[in-house]
Amino acid sequence: MGRRVALAAGVGALLGLAWWGMFELISSGTVCTFDDWGCLGTFVTAVPVFAVVAAVLAGIALRSLGESRAWLVAVPATLMAVVAMVLLLAVPWTGFLVFAALFALIAVLTSARGEGAVEGS
Repeated sequence: MGRRVALAAGVGALLGLAWWGMFELISSGTVCTFDDWGCLGTFVTAVPVFAVVAAVLAGIALRSLGESRAWLVAVPATLMAVVAMVLLLAVPWTGFLVFAALFALIAVLTSARGEGAVEGS
């Protein structure tokens, strides 16, 4: 189970860095204008697109690494992390920590019954 948690946390951390990058591009005005709520509109549009793309990429990455129940980790962990990051909007640099922690938690919660259990317990 340790490999499963480490891989999930690693994928989550990479997605968290992607979240931070997306947020920085929008907040700097690089991909939008500050006129007429343009950047807010861009953010409102980008969040659900990011959630779907990140969940698909995470599922593909975990599945290609040979993890069982990859989609059961990728989808809920991504959605929970995106919601958490929207609520923590003031500190986007924590994205990699939030994504990594939630991916690790969901990896533990969705592991097969008895996977990683101590012999005789």
